[in-house]
Amino acid sequence: MRDWETLGGVDPCQLADARLQLHWMAQAASAVGKRLLPHQPDYGEQSFQWSAGLRAFVQAPVEAARPFRAGLRPSPPALLLAGDGDEILRELPLEDRTLEDAFVWMSEQIEELLGRPLAQPLERPGELPRHSVSEANAFAEIARYFANADRLLRQVRDENPGASPVRCWPHHFDIATLITLDAAADAESARSIGVGLSLGDERFSEPYFYVLPWPAPKGDLSELAGGGWWHTEGWTGAVLEASRFTGAPNQARQVEDFLSSAVVACRRLLRG
Repeated sequence: MRDWETLGGVDPCQLADARLQLHWMAQAASAVGKRLLPHQPDYGEQSFQWSAGLRAFVQAPVEAARPFRAGLRPSPPALLLAGDGDEILRELPLEDRTLEDAFVWMSEQIEELLGRPLAQPLERPGELPRHSVSEANAFAEIARYFANADRLLRQVRDENPGASPVRCWPHHFDIATLITLDAAADAESARSIGVGLSLGDERFSEPYFYVLPWPAPKGDLSELAGGGWWHTEGWTGAVLEASRFTGAPNQARQVEDFLSSAVVACRRLLRG
């Protein structure tokens, strides 16, 4: 893949704190779409898409005299309010800021841009962390992960008819596309394949690419390319952790091979 940004300058297992800080701060940007954008059945109004020009996640535009998009830039970490293009209208650097600072700033700035008070306050999450933001190298590495994943997942989307736009979801703070294989009266029973990147979670302490078939398959799990493997505890899906490819001579090719083989395997399983 062209334009791949080399990863591994920071140990993948040393990104957890920076990832958690960004995850929390993403809630302040996500709350704007939740309050001001039209509701979508999949709650897409709260999601983000990666802007290569801004190197940031941004939401859909909010209607105003000067339309704006709420966003989060991983490096250097900042909350953004951007225009229709790559113009930054407002910016809050996040070093030494709490989540409460972020919500107060975001509320004040969007009221200014709207020219009116918010009818209801932005919705806060239940717990507010009190740590500051200070790990420059880790945040720069996270930005590279997201930039690479966005390019790869757009490629996956283009190669698979029926795939959704590539989005970052604030709840899990992962970036993904969903390949819908068929329609169903009940959306929960529709066959689909989720393809994405998680920066880590309670099961994995490092970033990992994943390919998740739905419903969970029952057939034999075939061997995967690129060093990927099948996770089967709690959920079934193909996984490739960052530590398995950051030392490779061609990182992009290894991840591409993994994703391609995993999507093919999931299609086969779901046909069975």
